[in-house]
This record gives sequence, structure tokens and C-alpha cells, in this order.
Amino acid sequence: MKLIELSTVNFMPYAGKMTLSFPTDSERNVMFVFADNMRGKTSLLNALRWAFYGRALGRHSREILLNDLVNKEAAMAGDWTMEACVTFEADGHRYELRRRATKRSLVSRPTRPEDFEVSRALQKDGSVIGDHLIDAEINRFVPEQTSRFFLFDGELLQEYESLLIDGSEQGAQIKVAIEQALGVPTLIRGREDAQTLLKSAQRQQSKDIEKVAGLEKQAERQRSLQTQIDSLERDIEDLNLRLKSTKVDRADLDDFIERTETIYKAKEALVAKKDAQRRNTERQDELTANRLGLVRDAWRDILRQKLTFRRDRLQEDSGRLADAAIERGRIAGKIEQLKQSIVTEVCSACGQPLHQGQREKAVSEVATLEDKIAGLAVDETQRQSLAVDIRDLNRLLRPGSISEIEAADRELARLSVELTQIDNEIEKLDDQVKGQDTAEITGKRTRRDSLFREEVRLEQDIKSSKMNRDKAQKDLEMLSIALERFPAARSARSSQLVRVASALDRIFTRSIDQLRDDLKSRVELLASSAFKS
Repeated sequence: MKLIELSTVNFMPYAGKMTLSFPTDSERNVMFVFADNMRGKTSLLNALRWAFYGRALGRHSREILLNDLVNKEAAMAGDWTMEACVTFEADGHRYELRRRATKRSLVSRPTRPEDFEVSRALQKDGSVIGDHLIDAEINRFVPEQTSRFFLFDGELLQEYESLLIDGSEQGAQIKVAIEQALGVPTLIRGREDAQTLLKSAQRQQSKDIEKVAGLEKQAERQRSLQTQIDSLERDIEDLNLRLKSTKVDRADLDDFIERTETIYKAKEALVAKKDAQRRNTERQDELTANRLGLVRDAWRDILRQKLTFRRDRLQEDSGRLADAAIERGRIAGKIEQLKQSIVTEVCSACGQPLHQGQREKAVSEVATLEDKIAGLAVDETQRQSLAVDIRDLNRLLRPGSISEIEAADRELARLSVELTQIDNEIEKLDDQVKGQDTAEITGKRTRRDSLFREEVRLEQDIKSSKMNRDKAQKDLEMLSIALERFPAARSARSSQLVRVASALDRIFTRSIDQLRDDLKSRVELLASSAFKS
């Protein structure tokens, strides 16, 4: 596998979008990332890990919560979207794997991983891989079980040593893988032979001590453990055979599904296009019905110009009458003030006494204003009639439906073009899937998924059976050691064979460990030499 590019959005210390291109030259393809501590070097590894497996690891390999992976600056700005995308080549194919986390719509501020929705997508040579196939495709090149060896963090060196000494299930699997890779079949067969001799000696020991008075219960316990171990080993063998057969069947189905992927995608596209065709037709029917209703009020738009002109003229006439009424009221008020001033001989504005000249001037002004008000007659009946006409015209001039009809016509035209395109695509897809048993493809996909679940269940059953077998073997070993306290049991030939076979088993096991370590050191020297070159 060859990495080509890594890009992130708001991932850990990298706010916004970050892109990192890897060297792809056949000879000059080593890239160093140099920075002070806490500057994001390990975050690059975590970006790759999260893109591939949806997990990021902190100190002591503890998983970092999803809500803690989002860049803090982006989160403070309200942007909780995070993404990691890796482009790589493998087996002559180009892949793009993208994983994206977005805040759930009903969550204001995420505080836990469940507050996010996570999606992923994988493209192979530009074609989309189904979500149910992504894990299987990734495991072909970068299985998570061995990810620590290619997502290598030098700050966690001590954890690599613990893989071989902590007795974990993962460590045991890696030991077996290393033994097979480094080639120690002779020693492994020797250990298997020693274990076979040990079992035979333990069975004989059970028969021998059964004859010794007082040891009947120990003999019965030993036979029970041996029977339990034999049964568990048969179960393990049977489960392994079933697991192997299941994997072969699933692999065959994977091959079939890969060959028919184009047909399956065409079938899915055909279903989607027919659904789009149905929605398009329903929308056209809906628009046509709505358009008929809109045509009912379209006459308003035809008369709008004339009605608007008539209303404007009436509003002008009404405005003139209103202005006249206002002016008449103002003059009448002025006349009333002047008359009061003449009678009281006191100015109504300033309160000062009026002399003879001012009284005469006021009398003259009253006469002038009365002549003027006589020319401002206002017909109230006409004003009310104008108001009624304007109101009726405004009711007729409410918004019409021409613009909505035009919008409906534009959408109907667009839907017609779109429907033609959909019909053409459906015709092509029909030709593509014609004669193909798409139901068989769907059935085999369902069967493949069922086999995958069966694999997981079988692996769990194998693990559980191995744990029970190892416990029974440990109990049997402890019982054999306990029997050494009894002279009669210790002196039996079968007991001596048990001691010898047990010692042989330990010798072969230690020899395998020693050879593995020696070969590992040799590989280290060769790797260092090659790296320096």
C-alpha cells in the first residue's frame, strides 16, 4: 500500500482544512515530519487511524472520545464538523477513504460521542464501495489488528515489547504470526509431538493411580479433566473447520458480488430513477391542478392597468376634497378667533388690548376670510362616494396570479425536460439489467452478510473454547504436580513419563521463543542496515 494524500477538516490541532501530500517517487519516498512536542505529529497518525478505523488513540493507547477530536477553535466558532480523508494505492487500484462527523441537529453543544453522526465513504478507482464492504476492503491491506506496526508511534515503544510478554490474546496471535513468518515449523511440530506424549502419559497416569488406595478421587478428577480437554479440542477443531468453510463460502460470494457489482449498482440506480420518475410525475400533476386554480383569478391582472389608472384619479379627487375641507376648517377657526378679539377688544394671540386701527384691520380680515371660505364648499356626499369607489377598486387590485402561473409554467417545463432524461436513463438501465437475475444478486449479498456474522460468532466460540481448554489444562497440570506428593503415584512409570513430556513441552516452547528472538534481532540488524543505506 502506498499513501498519496491525507486531508483533514477541523481534526484535533488542525483548524479548517489541512492537506498533506506524501512522496510517491519509486526511490525518493521517505518523508520526515519534524516539530516540537505537542505540535501535532501524533495527530497525523491519529488522522490516518480515524479515517481507517474510526478511532484515535492517546497516551497508553487510550481511545480519545469523538467530541474531543474536533478542533477547539472551530468548536468555539460553532463549527462542529470534522473530517479525515486518505488517498492511497494498493494492488494497482486507487482508493479514497473519507470519514466525517457532524453534530446532530437537535444538539446545541456536543459533550459526548453520541452527539455526533458519523458517516464514511470509500471509492475504488472512482467507483463507490458499499458501506457493508468497506471493512472487508480495508482489512485486505491495513487490518486494524496490525495497525500499530504501520501507524508506528516511537513514543510508545514499550507497548510493542508488551505484545510479546503480556499474555494477551492479541499478543498470542502475533506470536503465532511471527513464528509462522520466521519459519520454525520443525520446532513447532516437536512441541506438538511433546504435547501428544504428555496427553498419553496423563491418561496412563490416571489408570495407574486409580489402583492406588486413597487416590480414587484424584484419578476420577484427572479423567474428567482429560475428557473435558478432549471434548473442547474436538469442538475447537470442528469450529475451525466450520470457520474455514464459512470463510471460503464468503470469499466465493465476495467474488460473485464483485463480478456483479455493476449489475447490482445498475439495479439500485434503476430503482432510484423509477422513484424519481414517480415523484416527478406526481409533482407535475400537482402543479397542473394548482395552475387551473390560479387561472380563475388571472382576469385581475388583465384589467390591472385600467383599474389602477381609475383608482389613482379617484384618489387625486379625494385628496383635493380633503385638502379643501382642511383649509375650510383652518379659515373658520381663524374667523372665530378674529371675531372674539373684535368683541372683547383683546388680541386672542397675545392677550394685549386692541387699539382702534387694529380692530378695523381685524374686521376687514374677517370679511376677506368669509369671502374666501364661501368659495371652499365641500360636498361630503361626494367624498363618501369617492371613498367607497376607492375601497372597491383596491379590493379588485389585490395581487393576481399571473406571476404564479408563469412560475408554475417554468417548473412544468423543467420537470418535462427532467422526466425525459429520467425516461432515457431508465431505458438504458433496463437494457443493462435485462436478463440478469438481480434477485439472486440481492439474495447472495444477504447470504454473504449472514456468513460474515457467522464468522464473528464462530471466532467468539473458538476463543471461549480455547479459554476453557487452557483452564482445564492448567488444572490438570496442577493436579499432576499435586500427585507428586504421594510416593506411590510419584514412582509410577506413567508419572515419570508425565514429568519428561512436560519438560519436553517446556523445552520446545522456550526454544521457539529463543529462535524467534534470535531471528528478530537478525531482522533488526538487516532492517537498520537497509534503512541507513
